[in-house]
Amino acid sequence: MAIGPFFFAPLVLAVMAGVVALLVACAILTRRVSPQFDRWPWLAMLLVLAFARMGFVWRHLDSFLLEPWRMFYFWQGGFDVAWAAAGALVSLVLLQGWRLRAIGGGLLAGTGVLMVALAWLVPGPVAQPLPATSLAGLNAGQHNLQDLKDQKVVINLWATWCGPCRREMPMLAQAAKNNPDVRFVFVNQGESEQTIRRYLQQEGLDMADWIQLDPQSTLSAQFKTRGLPTTLFFNDNALRDTQVGEISREVLGDKLDGL
Repeated sequence: MAIGPFFFAPLVLAVMAGVVALLVACAILTRRVSPQFDRWPWLAMLLVLAFARMGFVWRHLDSFLLEPWRMFYFWQGGFDVAWAAAGALVSLVLLQGWRLRAIGGGLLAGTGVLMVALAWLVPGPVAQPLPATSLAGLNAGQHNLQDLKDQKVVINLWATWCGPCRREMPMLAQAAKNNPDVRFVFVNQGESEQTIRRYLQQEGLDMADWIQLDPQSTLSAQFKTRGLPTTLFFNDNALRDTQVGEISREVLGDKLDGL
């Protein structure tokens, strides 16, 4: 859904609306019922966030144990809705007395219903097909992305100057090797062939065959991306999911499973 110049995914808009509704309701309850509702919503949201992240980490524990510090990389995404609901319930113990807990529980339930309704009712982005765009491959040859319409396709928009792009690139390259049933395409945005080859050589990445050149950044313009990296997931010639910003190994795995 677009609000002015900004586009919000339905889930993001639902969470924002839920947070605003919870804070407004608690401000009213603070004045009319109990001052306990002053700090409680903030603590409740912290618990929900912590539980949601812990649930995701637990589901992918074997992967996170290899690099435990990545458990705190919240910006890469990865949250569990069921655990978030558990965190919301636990937050009720912060309210003293069963009456206040009942009111808090009702407020959380109402907020949850609002968020679910918005997530379902607000239209998301149109499922665009693979672009009929012909791009030059780094190892020569022209490639039309529409030729991949019968495959599962992951398109990563990236640039060598982009720090998050550089961090995720080795992991994405390994994922491309580990998932032969999915076609990975790394479309560089706006850089020269010499710059890209120098980067691959410096990083020791053997992935030149998967890289295509987009010197005018046409794909970024077509998909109205908000920054780099952006990863687009296609199946049956339709855009199924989008990740803006750095993606983790675990989130990538979930999105590939979703294809």
